[in-house]
Amino acid sequence: MAPWWQRLLRVVLWLSLGVILGIASGLLLGWVVWPIEFTEADPTVLEESYQQDYTVMIATAYSLDEDLNGARQRLSKLGKQDPNAWLLSVTVNHILNQSDETEIRYLVQLASDLGLYSPAMDPYLTDSATNGAVE
Repeated sequence: MAPWWQRLLRVVLWLSLGVILGIASGLLLGWVVWPIEFTEADPTVLEESYQQDYTVMIATAYSLDEDLNGARQRLSKLGKQDPNAWLLSVTVNHILNQSDETEIRYLVQLASDLGLYSPAMDPYLTDSATNGAVE
């Protein structure tokens, strides 16, 4: 009969092999065979920072397609009680945080076209009218 330490070593080795095989098979099944795919997720489940990014995407899309009703519908999908107040808040926050100027212009344009206003938007409203002018 083998000494007790050899039996213990054998048990530890078999347990280690079982743990390694279990982890490997779990990763294989979870990442390759049956991965979770989120499709058509509702924007209301996003964290607030991602909802702000989504709002910037809505403004960017609006700058391309100029579909004001589509932008309204997308904003309403965020689940905010007042989508216009949300848009104005995101716009002012981007201005105050000195975010990317292109994003700010897109947000200001959408907010302005929806009839929203904040004094912080003034520089972007007046510059956008003269931005393409040649002197």
